[in-house]
Amino acid sequence: MKNNQPTDPVNAQHWLSLTYMEPVPDAPFKLRHLVQIHDRETFAHIEESWSKLHVLYIITAGQARLIGADGKLTLTAGSAFIRRAGSLLQHDSYRGSLSPVQGIAIAFDFTDQQHRCWPFASPTPISSHLIVDKAAELAKVCTTGHNSSSFRVHILFYELLDMLQDQVATTPEPDHFWLDGALRHIHKMYAQPLTREQMAKASNVSPEHFSREFKRYTGLTFVEYVSRLRIRMAQEHLLLGSPTLQEVARLTGYKDSFYLSRKFKQIVGAAPAHYRNTPKKIVSLTFNYTASLLALGCIPHIGAVASWMESGLDKHVQHQMKQYAEHELLAHPQLIAEVNPDIIIGYAPHPAMDELRMIAPTILMPFEELDWQQQFIQIGRMTGLESKAQAIIHQYHQLEQDANETLDNLIGENRGSAVCLFLYGEQGAYVFGHSWGRASHILYESLGFSPPTRMLKDGRLPNGYIHVPLSDIHLYAADYIFVAYPEEAAEQQAVISRMNEESWSTLAAIRNGYLYSIDADMFYGFDPVSIMKQLKNIMHHFTSHLSMH
Repeated sequence: MKNNQPTDPVNAQHWLSLTYMEPVPDAPFKLRHLVQIHDRETFAHIEESWSKLHVLYIITAGQARLIGADGKLTLTAGSAFIRRAGSLLQHDSYRGSLSPVQGIAIAFDFTDQQHRCWPFASPTPISSHLIVDKAAELAKVCTTGHNSSSFRVHILFYELLDMLQDQVATTPEPDHFWLDGALRHIHKMYAQPLTREQMAKASNVSPEHFSREFKRYTGLTFVEYVSRLRIRMAQEHLLLGSPTLQEVARLTGYKDSFYLSRKFKQIVGAAPAHYRNTPKKIVSLTFNYTASLLALGCIPHIGAVASWMESGLDKHVQHQMKQYAEHELLAHPQLIAEVNPDIIIGYAPHPAMDELRMIAPTILMPFEELDWQQQFIQIGRMTGLESKAQAIIHQYHQLEQDANETLDNLIGENRGSAVCLFLYGEQGAYVFGHSWGRASHILYESLGFSPPTRMLKDGRLPNGYIHVPLSDIHLYAADYIFVAYPEEAAEQQAVISRMNEESWSTLAAIRNGYLYSIDADMFYGFDPVSIMKQLKNIMHHFTSHLSMH
């Protein structure tokens, strides 16, 4: 048989290297779809349409609270999550953020259905702004596809998957599922008798192993942990109401008020009777509560701050208050633990509720169930400034009464409809219900205007919001339209082009001159000071314009 091997030593070396080279693996996945997420309804549509595909969710703003086979999970700005094909997600009806959820969804599939290897380990959220930036770059290339190389999309897709795999590799796998379950049980049943032996038996481990791993995992013994949790709950009851010590003892698992008082003073450093009047170091997890505290003259030690607030903070506040974005405090609870606060306040629900409560009493309020006045009174109560909070609300009611008398003279008791449109250029617009700020509660509750008919049909009131494509904004028109325009020139041009179309220019509000421009930053806040500014601005538009008609 003829030998085809080359006789030249150099060529022979090349021939051998080619002969024994490891085979190149096939590409495991193929990109199928990419869409921008603007609201919860997009999530539902994705889960319905792409149930047989893997989906990578990247959150760029707001908060998504999802329910899957393994329970609830929270995706915040700067986080990513991969949902495998067949394991569907639902959107939790409760939101933990006033900001609409925005992000990117990327659907992909195995290239070979016969050889399917899943490289991304357990389904847990990943926090990485590098991944978010890479996904945004991929979305941009997909949007302007004809201007880019056909290879660029797939290069970015695989770079994104590679980053995800690296991130998963550096994230330790949880090996204490039984202990996580025990902690959840403790936080749920703290008012009932709890023993180490009982918890160990339920966890299917020995009492000794339970104690050893519990201390290693939490930094506290079982008894210390339960005692601290019960005292935290006692503090919260005292902050929000006026219960007797016997009532607090019953609510927190103590047999009598004497034993509660002794434990309370041991952990808190003050007797329950004096606790409410002691100065407190406060951490605010949301910018609206930061602004509400400042309205009361109470400067939090740490405050979540939004860009629209920064220019209004005086130097004294800036010097005394550590400022963070909401997502930073959400992703890094150690920032809170380091300052040893006395109270933590924020929106409910919160994904790290149990962890926060072990740091300090944690008051989380469901903003969709409580109006801004109820939330403000609660903040006043827990800071010992309830009378001041009541006085500020009374001041708002006086402004509200004066405004309604003025509108009765200008328009009459039948107000008609009104709407605030927050435009984002090609991305479309957002329209908000009563519980989402942005002056909707002022128009519909304080001043008696009706929302657009289309919004009522969509069923988005009182608690929802809706993302409207730019081509459909005319469908949400009202007798009076307030518009917040985008800041970037290109986005402004997109809006102007749409408003020059007949579907918009022929609206009654446009023909009658009832289109008013508002500042998006001014109309973002949901705190008393912001709301009063918004009311005054709305009335300025009405009085300066309607009085001329």
